[in-house]
Amino acid sequence: APDVRGGTSATAPAVAPAAPAAPAAGAAATRLAVLPFENLGDSADAYFADGITDAIRGKLTGIPGLQVVARGSSTQYRGSVAPVRQVARELGVEYVLVGTVRWAKSSGGTSRVQVSPELVRTATGAAAWQQAFDAPVTDVFQVQADVAGRVAQALDVQLVAGERARLSERPTASLAAYDAYLQGEDASNARAAVDPPALRRAIRAYERAVALDPAFVPAWARLGEARALLYANSPSEARDTAATLSREARAAAERALALAPDRPDGRRALGFYYLRVSLDPVRAASEFALALRAAPADAALLSVAAEAERALGRWDTAVDYLRRAVALDPRAAGAARRLGTTLHWLRRYPEATAALDRAVALAPADLGTREWRAMVSLSEGDLPGARAVLRAAPPDVDPVALAAYVATYWDLGWVLDDAQQARLLQAGPAAFDDPLARAVVRTQLFALRGDSARMRAEADQARSALAAALRRSPNDDQLRAFHGLVLAYLGRRDEAVREGERAVALLPMSKDAYAGAYTQHLLARIYLLAGESERALDALEPLLRMPYYLSPGWLRLDPTFDRLRGHPRFARLATGR
Repeated sequence: APDVRGGTSATAPAVAPAAPAAPAAGAAATRLAVLPFENLGDSADAYFADGITDAIRGKLTGIPGLQVVARGSSTQYRGSVAPVRQVARELGVEYVLVGTVRWAKSSGGTSRVQVSPELVRTATGAAAWQQAFDAPVTDVFQVQADVAGRVAQALDVQLVAGERARLSERPTASLAAYDAYLQGEDASNARAAVDPPALRRAIRAYERAVALDPAFVPAWARLGEARALLYANSPSEARDTAATLSREARAAAERALALAPDRPDGRRALGFYYLRVSLDPVRAASEFALALRAAPADAALLSVAAEAERALGRWDTAVDYLRRAVALDPRAAGAARRLGTTLHWLRRYPEATAALDRAVALAPADLGTREWRAMVSLSEGDLPGARAVLRAAPPDVDPVALAAYVATYWDLGWVLDDAQQARLLQAGPAAFDDPLARAVVRTQLFALRGDSARMRAEADQARSALAAALRRSPNDDQLRAFHGLVLAYLGRRDEAVREGERAVALLPMSKDAYAGAYTQHLLARIYLLAGESERALDALEPLLRMPYYLSPGWLRLDPTFDRLRGHPRFARLATGR
C-alpha cells in the first residue's frame, strides 16, 4: 500500500489562511546557484565543506532581490566538470557561486578554515568577484557572513535594514555543537526521509549538538523533524518506542520555537510533527504557513506545506506552492513529481504529463516517479501507454524490482503483463520491502489470474501478518483497510466490511482529502468482493467527483471493478456521465 498518510484533525476550514507572498521573480530578482564547495582537506571532512556551502546558500536565500536555487538542484553538480554555461542553462541562473574549503586542523595550535569562493557571471564565464578567506575556525560564522555579504555587494543587491545583522547571526557559540550539527545534516541528506538508519544517525548527532549548546535553535528544530520522520517511517516500532518518539519530536520542535519564536525553524518542525506524527493537517498547514512567511523561498518547506494543503483539499494552494518549489529547485525530480501527481489528481492530464515527464528525465531510475507517469496514462484510459512507460525504464533498473514496486504501491499488479506477473510470482521475499507487502501483492495477483487456492493461502498469510501489525498499531487506517481487503478475498464478508468501514472512520475524506480518498477506494473494493455492489458504487461515486486518480478511462481498464461491468450506475461512471 502507498504511504499516503495525512491528518485526522477537525474538518478543514472552507477558506485557507492567507498564503505567504511569493518571492520576487523575473527581472526584479537575480538568479543565483551556489554549487557544492570542493573539499580540499581530509575526505572525512567533506560534511564540513557541505555545511559551509549550505550556510552561505541559506544566508543568500534570505536576501531580497536574489532568487537562489535550492540545495537539491545545486548539489547535483558536486564534482561536475560541466561548463558554466551548461550549468546556467540547466538551472536557469545568471550567476554561479563556486569555491573550495579546507579545514586546516592543528593538534597544538588553532585550527583554521580556508574558504576561496568565486562568483561567475554565466553569460561570459568570467569571475564577477573572488576572494580567499583564511581565518581561525572560531571565526567560521564570520567567514560565512562575509562571503554572503560580498556576493550581494558584487551583484549590486542592496541589503535592507536588518539584513546585515541577519547575515552575522551565529547559530551557536559552541564549535563542537556546530560540528555535531553538521554531521547530523550530512546524515539527514543521505536519503534520511525514507531511511530509518540514516535518521537514527542524524538524531544522535543533533542530540549531541543540543547537549553541547541547549540554545542551538536549528539543531533543536532539525532534531524534531528527524524524530518525526523516524516515527513516520518506522511502522514496526514497538508501541512504547513510538510513543517516546512522538513525545520527543514535539518537545524538540517546541523547544526550537520557544527559543526563537520569530524564526521559521520551530514552526517548520512543529508542522512536521503535526503532519507526520499526530496526523493533523489543519495545524500542520497553519505552522507551515507561518514558517513560509519568514522563509518564502524555502523549496523543501514549500513542498511539505503542499502536502498539508492537499490533505485539506486546498488543491490550488498546493499547486501554487509546488510550482514555486519547482522554480526554486529546477533539477529536483521530487519537486517535479509532487507537482505532477497533484495535477494528476486534479485530472489536468496534459500538465501532469509535462511535469512527470520532466521528473522521469531527471530521475529515470526512480520507481515511484515512473509509476506515477504510467498512472496518468491509465487515467486517460491508455493501458498500452502505461506499459510503455514501465518498459522504458533504463537497463540498470531491475525489472523484478520495478514490477514489485508497481504491484505494491497503489495496487497496480494488474497493469503488469502476463510475463511480468509470472516473474513477480516466482520472485523471492528479497524483491519486496517486507513480507506483509509480498503477501498482499501475491493475494491480488493470484486472484487476477484465477488461482483461488494459492490466492487463499496468500490471503491467510497476509491476514495473520496484518492482525499482528494491528495489535501494534490499532489506529492505522491503511492496515485496517488492507486487513479488510484480505478478509474479503477469504470470503469473510462481514468481518471484511467492518474492517473497511472502521478504516474509513479512522481517516474519512472530510479530514484528509488525499489519504482518505485512497482508504475510501479500498472500502469500495471490499464491498465489491463482499458482493455489495450498490454499496461499492456508493463508495466509488464520490471519488469520481473529487480530485483523485480514478477517472472514467481508468474504470474502463481496471479489472478490480469487473464485477460491476454491465451495472447501469457503473456504466455511467465509466463513460463520464
